[in-house]
Amino acid sequence: MDINRKQMDSLFEGFGKQFQTGLEMAPDSWSRFSGIVPSSTSSNIYPFIEQFGGMREWSGDRHIKSFASNKFEVVNKTYEDTIAISRNDIEDDQYGIYGSLIAQMGLNAAKLWNDLCYETLVTNSKWLDGKTFFATDHKYGGNTIANKVTGALSSETFNTAYQTMMEYKGHSGKSLGVVPNLLIVGPKLRTTAWGIVKNEFSYTAADKVQVKNVNESLVDLLIAPELFGDYDDYWFLASTKGVIKPVMVQQRQMPKLTKLDNDGDENVFMRKEFIYGTDARGAAFMSMPHLIYAGIL
Repeated sequence: MDINRKQMDSLFEGFGKQFQTGLEMAPDSWSRFSGIVPSSTSSNIYPFIEQFGGMREWSGDRHIKSFASNKFEVVNKTYEDTIAISRNDIEDDQYGIYGSLIAQMGLNAAKLWNDLCYETLVTNSKWLDGKTFFATDHKYGGNTIANKVTGALSSETFNTAYQTMMEYKGHSGKSLGVVPNLLIVGPKLRTTAWGIVKNEFSYTAADKVQVKNVNESLVDLLIAPELFGDYDDYWFLASTKGVIKPVMVQQRQMPKLTKLDNDGDENVFMRKEFIYGTDARGAAFMSMPHLIYAGIL
C-alpha cells in the first residue's frame, strides 16, 4: 500500500469500525447485578443515607434523615491497551490480521467494566463502617446485617441466605423489603446451583423419594466464568431489582481508539511503527450490604 495521509486515515477508519465491533461483543453479565454512576472528576464521594425504612406517619416535626458521616471516596483508575504495527507490514499490504487484533482490543476494552465488577465482588474490601463488606456484624441502627457465611452452597445454606435477606431491618426497625432474585456462581457450582433453583424435583436420600422443589425458579441463575480458581466455591445471592444495585460501576471515560501514525511521530520516525491504543477511566465498588449475601469459603 502506498502510505500517505489519505490511505492512513482510511486504514484508521476501518480499524475504528473493527474496534467498535469488538466493543459490541463484550460480555455484559455484570449488568445483571451492577448499576452505573457517571463520574466527571478524579473521584466521587458517596454519602449514603443512614436511615432506611421508608415513609412514616407525620406526627409533630418532620423526622430528618441524615447522611452518613463516614462517607467514602472512590477514585477513578486509568486503564490502557496498546499495540504497534510495523510500517513494513502496512506497505506490503500485510495488515489484514491486525484488524482482528484491533477488534480484540475493543472487546477487551468493553470487558473492563465486567472485569472490575467481578474483581470488586470477590475482593471483599472495607466498607464505610470499617468492616469488610461481606461480614456478620454490620449495623443499621440497632439492627444487624449479616451478609456472609462460610458454608458451601447447598439447599440449606441457600434457604438460610434467602430468609436472612428477607428479614433484614433498617435503622427504623422496619423491614427493608429485600427480595433476592439472582444466584451467582462459577462453573464449578453450576450443577449444584441448578439443582437448588432450577430442578422441578429434589431428592431426599434418607427417604429415597422425590419431592417438589419449592425453590424452583425462585431466583434467576447466573453462571459466571470469572468465578474460578481461588473463587470457584464462592456464591452470591443478590437483590437487583431496586434503584441501587449491589455493585456500582463508576465510569469516568469510556474506551476509544487513538493513534500515532504520522511520519513525524517518534515511533514512526525512529522505529517504523504505527501505534494504536485505547484507554478508559473508572472504578467499581460495593454499595449496600443488605443487597447481596456471600458464601465465602
